[in-house]
Amino acid sequence: KINGAMAKKKDGQPHTPRKITFKYLKYNINDVHTQVERRKGAIYKVSPYKLLINDGNYYLLAFDDHAQDMRTYRIDRMKEVKVIDEPREGAEAFSAIDMETYTQRVFSMYGGTQQRVSIQFINPLLDTAIERFGTGKDVFYRPEDEKHFVVTADVEVSDQFYGWLCGFGRRVKIISPTSAAEEFKAYLDKISGMY
Repeated sequence: KINGAMAKKKDGQPHTPRKITFKYLKYNINDVHTQVERRKGAIYKVSPYKLLINDGNYYLLAFDDHAQDMRTYRIDRMKEVKVIDEPREGAEAFSAIDMETYTQRVFSMYGGTQQRVSIQFINPLLDTAIERFGTGKDVFYRPEDEKHFVVTADVEVSDQFYGWLCGFGRRVKIISPTSAAEEFKAYLDKISGMY
């Protein structure tokens, strides 16, 4: 249904891509084996653009009618998918996405405020940094000194991003912007305050 909605041709004839509707599911703490409907069963209406795979899961990249922005949905959490007779919207928002870095930013760092961040790593972590940030035209690497390099990239800054950085301990440090470094420090203080 999703592929059919996105199709630009149908039976060899031009086809205008359509919107779809669905209910979206989430897990429930009272029964982790059963998913329940998000937003009390509200209908999601989106303009589908691209199917993606990440870590063994399929996702739909779509323009959300309610949020008026691009969103990513797990296909296996979509229920009662229907193609509706409304032309797809959001072409401008979709064309603004750099697909080369999109999955790295969104799947690896989760949702947050996108910021241009410079991070210092120890040299042995270069492969890890390239796997995470890629080598696209907007990602820059430079040697800092004999033991360190700095990567500058657009990142979805969030608690999950800070949690990812925590995994490297003292081998990584946010260089700029100062606001991201201060938020990271506040994140660490908040966690240490629990113990």
